[in-house]
Amino acid sequence: MTTHSSPFDELKNQSNDSINYHSSVHDDINKIWLERVFRKHYFNCNSNIEIDDFVSQREFGFRLFDGHIRRHLNFNNKNELVANIIKHSPSDIFCSSSRYHNPSASIDQKGWIGSDLIFDIDGKDLHLECAQIHNLTYCKKCKLITSKVHLNCIECRSASIQIIEIPCQKCIKHLKLEVRKLIEILCDDFGIDNNSINIYFSGNNGFHIHVKDDKFFKSTSIKRSALTQYLLGKGYLTDNLGFRLNGSDKVTILSNKILYNVGWRARLMKQLHLQLKNHRIDEKFIKKINSIKETSKVGLLNVISSEIENLSVKIDPNVTMDIHRIFRLAGTVNSKSGLIKFHCLDLESFNPFNDACINEDSMVEINSKIEMKLIMKGMSYRIKMGVNCLPEFVAVYVVSKGIGDIYIQK
Repeated sequence: MTTHSSPFDELKNQSNDSINYHSSVHDDINKIWLERVFRKHYFNCNSNIEIDDFVSQREFGFRLFDGHIRRHLNFNNKNELVANIIKHSPSDIFCSSSRYHNPSASIDQKGWIGSDLIFDIDGKDLHLECAQIHNLTYCKKCKLITSKVHLNCIECRSASIQIIEIPCQKCIKHLKLEVRKLIEILCDDFGIDNNSINIYFSGNNGFHIHVKDDKFFKSTSIKRSALTQYLLGKGYLTDNLGFRLNGSDKVTILSNKILYNVGWRARLMKQLHLQLKNHRIDEKFIKKINSIKETSKVGLLNVISSEIENLSVKIDPNVTMDIHRIFRLAGTVNSKSGLIKFHCLDLESFNPFNDACINEDSMVEINSKIEMKLIMKGMSYRIKMGVNCLPEFVAVYVVSKGIGDIYIQK
């Protein structure tokens, strides 16, 4: 099982830009409070939980607030599923992409029927420069939280650290770009109907793309792996562009004609501004290749490799090829952020910090460990160090991120 691991408009660095975060008492109180809020949310908003007509053929998994994980769960219908969610109030709820004859059995006894095609695009895989500034560093040894990303704890120098992801709007913009790239390739190169593709915000810092297409439903892990390699641009040969490069970057034309100028070839041709007339390599084409070769400081092969990297989709291949993986159930809360895995019907207008917040808005006091400004549900909240009174949907985010505690009056 895997989980996928903001609304921060700005994150101010104070002269004291690090905080000590360690209290087992607070940890327990935070969990008890979150469990209560999650149960209330599911009681009031369980209609938002998405599940198809094959509930009885899916495997479910619960992660509880006490840390226990329960897999191989099976329910006859959505009502039974919702009743168990409200009863147990899990911190995280998962559902298999596969359908089985016996979903509650062990993996080798389940009787695999087929699996939906699912892709995971995660913010950490984009390696954005802005993330180095607005993310936080948590030291597992001395329990210190520090502004920005560090390789070692600035206090005890330990390398045992954890990055707390605080994505900004720029991060979301780049994630959406990757989603659009993926959908374009799936539709143009594989003939998948756009109506078969569903986009979900993961609930933290990424997107899940669910494809329901009969052509891929029975695909093995090997076939799914080959698909991911194509999307990642792995194994592409410059020979496919109609020329070959030797060690000294010398260009040898293999053929004066390039057939089927579509897919990766078409994308690279367009990116390199290599215009073809009637799919034939002409003098203009050769002149452009030589121009790129002569003006490039890194070599033509490196230029092509760089363009492939830019055009490729930053998916996690292991997620797609694992036909027995269970994924966060759409419409449920991600315990790493307190935001919901949300179905994005309109990717362009989607804002996770408006659309994926829980509906609980009663006021609660939290003890913030850092000063910040965040925008949720169209409202701006300036949170100071120490005690703040905030709506529950804001407090859930802060507590779930581990950068604040439920306030305990002494």
